[in-house]
Amino acid sequence: MSHKNGITVARMAVALPLALSLSAVQAASNASPGDPLAGSIAEALHGTSRNIRVQVVDGTVYLYGVVDTYAQRATIEDRATAAAQGHKIVDSIEFSPS
Repeated sequence: MSHKNGITVARMAVALPLALSLSAVQAASNASPGDPLAGSIAEALHGTSRNIRVQVVDGTVYLYGVVDTYAQRATIEDRATAAAQGHKIVDSIEFSPS
């Protein structure tokens, strides 16, 4: 691989996650406030972790936030799936030990 191709690959490795993150933020901004599905999932997640945000856009449930352990993330995803009544879950929860 030439130096020029290496730089292009590195730029793509940085640009793609950024574009995907911006896409998720764009979708989340279109969510309806007070969505009953989002409310029932947020209630199911109460006490599982710090600051998990739930948004529903076009029937898809988006989870955002940060957890300390992978076990917390798994618990949150399990509870959200159970409360989602068959709707698709997109888990964008990050892992960051405190």
